[in-house]
Amino acid sequence: MNLWYASSIVRCSTIATLALALWLPDTAMSDSSNNEAAVDHELRDMEARLGAALSGPSIDLLSRLWADDFVSTMADGHVLSREKRLASLRAKVPGSSNLTSSNDRVDIRAYGDWAVVLVTSSWHVDGKREGDSYQATHVWAKQKGEWRLVAAHISEVKP
Repeated sequence: MNLWYASSIVRCSTIATLALALWLPDTAMSDSSNNEAAVDHELRDMEARLGAALSGPSIDLLSRLWADDFVSTMADGHVLSREKRLASLRAKVPGSSNLTSSNDRVDIRAYGDWAVVLVTSSWHVDGKREGDSYQATHVWAKQKGEWRLVAAHISEVKP
C-alpha cells in the first residue's frame, strides 16, 4: 500500500468520524428537547386539571392528583396533610360557590421524574377577579408512570 493511499484512507475516516461526532449531539439534543416539550405539556395539563379540581372542588380528581403523602403549606402558614386538606374541601358544598381558579403564569423546571412548578393564579367569582394573586410552588413526582403532586406551598402575592 502506498503512502498516498494510506493517508487518503486516514483523512476520509477522520472526516467521517468528525461528521458523525457533529451529527450525534444534534440528534441527542433533538430527542432531549422533544422529551422536555412532552414533559412541559404533561405538567401544564396537570396544573390545569388541578386548578379545575380545586374550583369544583372535585375530591375524586384531587385524590388522583395528590400523592398519598401530599403536604400543603397554606397561605396562612397552616400545614395540612392530604387527608386534612381533602376533609376541609369535602366540607364545602359542591356548587355552593361560583369561585373558580385560573393560572395566570406557569413556569416548569423538570428534573427527570421530579418537577418544580411555579404557578401564579387568581380566583374569580362569576368571572370577576377576587382578591390578590397567589403564588404556589408545586413539587410533582412521577409515581408508577403518573405525575402526582407531593408538596405545595402557597403565598399571597401582594401588590
